[in-house]
Amino acid sequence: MTMIRKNIYGTLLTLLAGSLLTTACMFSQEDLFDEPAANRINSVNDDLQQRLVAQSTGGNKGWVIQYFVADGEHEGFNIFARFDANGKVTLASDHRYLRNGRANTYTEHTSLYKMLAEEGPVLSFITWNDVLTVFADPVDPDQAPDALVKDGEGMYGDYNFVFNGYEGDNILFRGERHGTGVRFIPCDRSWKKYIADVAALKKKIVNNTIQTFYLVNGTDTMYYQGLYDGISVQHIDRPEDPLYITSFNSLFTLDGFRLNRADTLSGARFQQFHLTADNTHLLSEDGKVKVIPTWDLYVSDCATMLGLNREYFTAEQAALYQQMEAEVKKVNSNFVLDSIGIVRTLETVTISGVPVKVKYPGLVACVHGPKKMGRVPLYYPYVNMGIYKPAYGVLKFEESAEETSTTMSMFAATDLKTMLKQFAATLYGTYDMTIDNTFRPTRATLTPTEGGVTQQLVMPAIKD
Repeated sequence: MTMIRKNIYGTLLTLLAGSLLTTACMFSQEDLFDEPAANRINSVNDDLQQRLVAQSTGGNKGWVIQYFVADGEHEGFNIFARFDANGKVTLASDHRYLRNGRANTYTEHTSLYKMLAEEGPVLSFITWNDVLTVFADPVDPDQAPDALVKDGEGMYGDYNFVFNGYEGDNILFRGERHGTGVRFIPCDRSWKKYIADVAALKKKIVNNTIQTFYLVNGTDTMYYQGLYDGISVQHIDRPEDPLYITSFNSLFTLDGFRLNRADTLSGARFQQFHLTADNTHLLSEDGKVKVIPTWDLYVSDCATMLGLNREYFTAEQAALYQQMEAEVKKVNSNFVLDSIGIVRTLETVTISGVPVKVKYPGLVACVHGPKKMGRVPLYYPYVNMGIYKPAYGVLKFEESAEETSTTMSMFAATDLKTMLKQFAATLYGTYDMTIDNTFRPTRATLTPTEGGVTQQLVMPAIKD
């Protein structure tokens, strides 16, 4: 089966060549080709091949092919290439669609290439290559090699690349059949090191804890989500009930990421982003569009428990905290008030006679109970406190409706609820939020702009 597949492409080329020869008998040479145009195509092909080979020899490290397929369902792929002057090419990658048990495993495969003179210069990978041709194979990539899907289009990949021009030392192509942009950039290190360095950069800027970013150009902002895996990356106007969604795919580079096609924000075009030297954000090619994680949205959504740093407590807050410590011990002398923070907890409320589960943000006391069955139970009595994000980088705390957690009932005979409500009142106000590390923060400092007092939130450990 493998040998048959390898010969498919050669057979198709032979049939096409026969068809062209038959047609040639019907017309003169002048009818088929404008000689100067054909010469120009051949001249470009010669120059292309010389560039491809030069970057692949003499101690150079070959090429990185930034490759996208056209079905919109897959991320971009970094494929490495080394060409020789005799028509051989070695490709390498560790992508997830390598077959025969090689998925996500570094693999090199040597095959043949040829420069074709069609309507324009074309770089063609004319024989099967395990690294590249799988994207153009007419099968379901998750069931390969057994199931034909999408009318035999597979992943809508290409192995014939039409020359689109030069971009400095880079070479730009597009897929001949599906038109997806393909970019060749000179590789400056060993292929395995390139893969490792890209993986390290990816880990630096994305994680499983937060999956959304801001796209910012001046005062104009969009939301950007899905960067972690690069599939169906979305630009949306707002995170809840968006009016429009534009989907892209992306791949990671040595210093950022690249989209499969360009987009604009307030007239500024962007496609590739790089991490700034101070590691605070990613910038588009012309420096106009920023990419910044949405940690303010993460806090306002109370996606997890966010503790208040006691070192920032005012005298009033410290006194209230001491009183709360005493209140929890009234229930059990072994109870310990471990910390205080903000959280969003699921509560059941009755609306028009119907019980509805609603997540309320609130101020929570984190209480350690005595050991029970060999473990220490935790209790989280809290009182509601409205937490909002009125603008980019801004948080607002305010009084909320009277709804408290069921856990509070075990402290009903104490003044813990009153103390918590008084503590919450000290926080009411509007704050500018700054974090200590843009992509992997441990602290978020809240600086009051209207009411409130300076506070610091302890961010949870990042989950990769």
